[in-house]
Parts: sequence; structure tokens; C-alpha cells
Amino acid sequence: MNTKKSQSVGNSAGNNTGSNTGNSTRSELVRDYLATVEREASALPAERRQELVADLAEHIEIALAERPGGSDREILRELGDPRTIAATALQESGFGTGVLPGAGAVPGAGAGDAPGRRSPAWLVVLLPVLAFGLGYLWVPLGFALKVAGAVVLFRSRHWTKSQKWTGFGLTALAPSLMNVAWFLFSYPNDPSQAEYWTAIVAVAVVTVAGAGWLWRVRSDANTGQRQ
Repeated sequence: MNTKKSQSVGNSAGNNTGSNTGNSTRSELVRDYLATVEREASALPAERRQELVADLAEHIEIALAERPGGSDREILRELGDPRTIAATALQESGFGTGVLPGAGAVPGAGAGDAPGRRSPAWLVVLLPVLAFGLGYLWVPLGFALKVAGAVVLFRSRHWTKSQKWTGFGLTALAPSLMNVAWFLFSYPNDPSQAEYWTAIVAVAVVTVAGAGWLWRVRSDANTGQRQ
């Protein structure tokens, strides 16, 4: 198991807070907490596990910075049992059979987000397709669905960060740029019906292909196992 990530993050969190209080115990508490999370979540792939530890460390650093006189023990207690957090991450990733009693929030895209509220993979894939279809009926609705699709995509645990950016480019950015190009360069020249439908089909192909790619590469929180 790769513990260098958690140790370096733990050292960072501990050193930042330790410099304010001069208490070396704080660094040890944070390091031990993060190391326990990483050890208990060893079934996760390295990238997902490191992301979990990094998110926790960032949450701890922010909480300590917001409460200069606060106790690191109090903040860690608010986060919850590290074994519970690991079990929650495993369950969300499809490796666990359930969440331990008293499971708290696992800091992710936003601190305090409940794992159960994360959107399923099928919704992430469906939204850009709906945005394409409904967007031609009412442009504001299509735009709203694209924004919603981007938000749930980047909050999802089913893709890596690079996959999220690629999926965003294929399902939202590229189709939008194609539509803009159409209205700037083709529409003013009074295009024929054939050109009009060719443009729509091209945007549809890019959108559906992007959604299909996201569906194919999805995994249980980046486990690399196709569903």
C-alpha cells in the first residue's frame, strides 16, 4: 500500500497547525488518523485512496485554519472514526457490504457531502443527452441541463479527474462549440435543410459518443472494473 501520499499530506496538515501552537502531538494525531484511513481503505485503487486521504487532509487543514484556537482532537472527532470513513468509501465504491453505524460524511468535492447523495453514473451519462434533445426545443433548458450534467460529473466518484475533463469536453464543451460555430458561420448564410440536419446529426453523434465513452469507462469509484 502506498502510504507516502497520506504521510506527506498528514505532515502538511500537522505542520501547518503545529506552527501555530507548537504542539508536536497535533502532527502525530493527524498523521495517525490519515494513515488509519488509508490502511482501512487499502482495497481501493491507489488513485482513489490517495484522493480520499488528500480530501480529508484538506478538510482538516481548512477546519484548523478557521479555528486557530481549536483542538485537532475535536476536529478529528467531528470527522468521525477513520475506520467508518474508510468503510463508507469502500461501500460507495462497491467494495463494502454496508456502512458502519455512525458513519459520517466523507469530504469530497465539498466538505460534508453525504456519500449517499452522490449521483449515480447513469444520471451523469443521461443529462448531456437530454441537454442535446431538449435544448433544441428550448435553449435555456438545454443549457441548464448541461450545467447540471457538468456539476454531477465532477462530483462523481465513478471517473478519474482526467476522465471527467475528457467527458466534459466530449459531452458539453465540444457540442456547445459546434453550435456556436454553426450560428456564427453557417446560419447567416441561409443553409439548406440538408446542411441544417447534417449539423444536428454531427452534434448528436459527438454528444452520444461522449456519453457512451463515459459509460464504458465508468467504474465503482475508479476501481477500473466495468459495471
